[in-house]
Amino acid sequence: MTQLQVDTTSRAALSSLSAIKAAGSGNNRFNGLLTPPDSPLALKARQQKSKVSEVVAVAGEDEHKGGREWIRHPVSWSLFKRYVDSQNIEPLGRSLETHTTYEMVMAARRKEYGSVAKYLTTHVLPDFTASTMETGFDPHSALVVEDFELLVNDFPYYLSDDVEHWVLWCRKRLAPGFAAPAAAVQAIHAKFGVSVEWRYFVNPVAKQSVPQLSHAHVFVKRV
Repeated sequence: MTQLQVDTTSRAALSSLSAIKAAGSGNNRFNGLLTPPDSPLALKARQQKSKVSEVVAVAGEDEHKGGREWIRHPVSWSLFKRYVDSQNIEPLGRSLETHTTYEMVMAARRKEYGSVAKYLTTHVLPDFTASTMETGFDPHSALVVEDFELLVNDFPYYLSDDVEHWVLWCRKRLAPGFAAPAAAVQAIHAKFGVSVEWRYFVNPVAKQSVPQLSHAHVFVKRV
């Protein structure tokens, strides 16, 4: 499937956003009315959901691991902080629209490049990852600020509009969890200043969509 085909399929899926939402629950509702499971609306929603599954299947089940399910409503900053501070991130996820686009794009990249990691090292982080091959680089040495690169997440979690979702890429392996290493804190402060509110976590390995490249999620609320 070409990128154009993926984009076309994605737009078709997103145009039926309300329908997919209706089909995603046990009680299918549209504009507050119950939608019968055999109605044209419900059938169309299931067809659109099937398209996403088909595109993902092209990449192979072994490649499609990690990631999170979509959620119905944005999470406020105060609630988000409570989730992270209690180390309970299971309620987090992307919106249906972002999740659908994410699945389409990831599947296309796996098909073209063999893996998402290969796409990232080729087009997004070429110099950053190439630096790990330089003479003298020790992946087991202590973390320093230069080991990190912050980039905006193209497929952010579904949070209130005043929250920014960034990816903190690291040249060395980061342990899953919620405690940011000192060098990571320095990198975050260097990017955003010390007055912003922020939260950090590294997803469990089973939830990582690109486990080959170490990264954390950073969420910023500017004051």
